[in-house]
Amino acid sequence: MTASPRHYMPAAPSAPMVAWLAGANPVDRMGRIAARRNFVHVKRCFMAAVERVDGRRGEWLKHQVRQANEAVDLWLLRGAVFDALSARGPEARPLRNELQRALESVMQGGIDEDDDLLMAF
Repeated sequence: MTASPRHYMPAAPSAPMVAWLAGANPVDRMGRIAARRNFVHVKRCFMAAVERVDGRRGEWLKHQVRQANEAVDLWLLRGAVFDALSARGPEARPLRNELQRALESVMQGGIDEDDDLLMAF
């Protein structure tokens, strides 16, 4: 028996994405694509915010943001990221405002009710 080559990749690496997009009508598909684009924008804003945070805290924040797969993951990290930004002083105000706007674009109204917060877990 021969060993599998190290460079082996499945025949269709985008199969999960195709299956995800194929499961709905065109209107739903466009909504999902728009939601994904908004999430990617928010994640990029978070990455920009934590890129200059030093030390173990910075490494932890960078790891957590990279591992986020849903908007609620980033929503739960917002306090730690805003706290890290506050250490930079007034120069971070534009970045804080951009983060807040980005979060509001994916979490309209925020998570105000306890039921919604509990459903996130």
